[in-house]
Amino acid sequence: MVRNTPPSDWIVYTVVLGVAAATLFGKHLIMKGDEPINEAIKDDIKDIEQTVENIEEKALELEKDIEEKLK
Repeated sequence: MVRNTPPSDWIVYTVVLGVAAATLFGKHLIMKGDEPINEAIKDDIKDIEQTVENIEEKALELEKDIEEKLK
């Protein structure tokens, strides 16, 4: 007697394979979609660095003004 797998097993195999393929495709799309987010973060970092530089410049100007007033 030869034993064959029941047809319902093939349905489960197909569903599992489909879920695995969909998961991999979803991960691919997520990684592809992260590029603009990284660019936005880089732009935000540049803006923050510029703001820090402006604050440092203003602090130096205020320090010079205070030194001149104390003389």
